Amino acid sequence: MKLNGSIIKSIAINTFRETVRDKLLYSLLGFAVLTIAASLLAGSVSLGQDARVIQNFGITALLVFLLIITIFIGTQLVYREVERKTIYLTLSKPLTRESFYLGKYIGLCLTIAVCALVMGVVFLAVLRWKTGQFSTPVIWATSFVILEAWLLTAVGLLFSSFTSALASAVYTFGIVLIGHSATTIWILSQKSQGILRYVLEMVYYLFPNLEKFNLRNEIVYNFQPDLQQVLLVVAYFIAYTAAVLLAGLAIFRRDEF
Repeated sequence: MKLNGSIIKSIAINTFRETVRDKLLYSLLGFAVLTIAASLLAGSVSLGQDARVIQNFGITALLVFLLIITIFIGTQLVYREVERKTIYLTLSKPLTRESFYLGKYIGLCLTIAVCALVMGVVFLAVLRWKTGQFSTPVIWATSFVILEAWLLTAVGLLFSSFTSALASAVYTFGIVLIGHSATTIWILSQKSQGILRYVLEMVYYLFPNLEKFNLRNEIVYNFQPDLQQVLLVVAYFIAYTAAVLLAGLAIFRRDEF
């Protein structure tokens, strides 16, 4: 695998610039900010549970809109290059497919991080103004949501390397549903018998367990993850994302454009 750091950086920056100019991104980001601000209304009718309702409502809104950005923008990156034929011009230059692919991934991760930062600041400002609290668990929850979105970005790029943008979005959304049902799938597997049990266990281990990144219940009670939990989640993110990126690179390297 031949990688060039300067080329990856250049592609990442260009990808970031391309995505931040996307009108859909601004629409989603604006709607997300309004939704987080609307948590004030939900908190005002919660009978003394303002902080908990705002925290739960806000972090859920942040997760949903980051996933929407990931699915509807991330899955189009490579496919859009192929559809517009610009990938022929790009790959004719002295760069490897691996550098191009990783540059696209890193560029979208930067976009996701910036969107999360904007929404997170609005979220914390709303929480501070309404309750007078500055919640450290919210920062941890937001960080975990970003890791989840980065992992799903790798998944979306994997699908977009061999199928259309619409199919990639559908497949990635399916991964989100399965990943957040991991606990239920495991419980069902332990209650099942025969081949059904093996199938469910295979699904549990093969697909990403996105519940590992879910701290929404913890922040309601102001629980912070300990160091061991943080390290395990980060290690899981690195291992799974690396495996997905390697699979995507293997497919993209063999594609004929």
